[in-house]
Amino acid sequence: MNPAAFARLLADYERAGVYHLTPGGMSALAEACAQADLHLIVVDLAETPRMADAMAILTKATACPAREAAHLDDLGEMLCDFSWLHANGYVILVEDADNLMASDPTGVQKLLEAFQAATHCWQEQEIPFWAFIGLRGDGVALLPMIG
Repeated sequence: MNPAAFARLLADYERAGVYHLTPGGMSALAEACAQADLHLIVVDLAETPRMADAMAILTKATACPAREAAHLDDLGEMLCDFSWLHANGYVILVEDADNLMASDPTGVQKLLEAFQAATHCWQEQEIPFWAFIGLRGDGVALLPMIG
């Protein structure tokens, strides 16, 4: 998908959701976010097999003013309030989630559910919220691909 078409798609809050993104799509995603004036949040989970560490990285990547890392149980709530990040919409790119998927598949499923809940929360406000999960292995079957 060319960047202009990708940008138009990302600006459509009704189509927003949680998707798989191949490693080759990451630069196109960044360009499309810039064109659509959406805030891109990159969460690099390479070498992160523990959910507690993943939550700390996610909290830091969102510049969340909380003093401690979000917990998986309240992640959906945190993702529905980006009052400190003013933007026309939000895109979270979770890179290299394979190690986390291998060590904590149940936790990853909860993470995906929190992203999906946040998508619905933002849709009610007519604001696009997308989550793209970078998986190289068997986890690809969990998520649809965009395109």
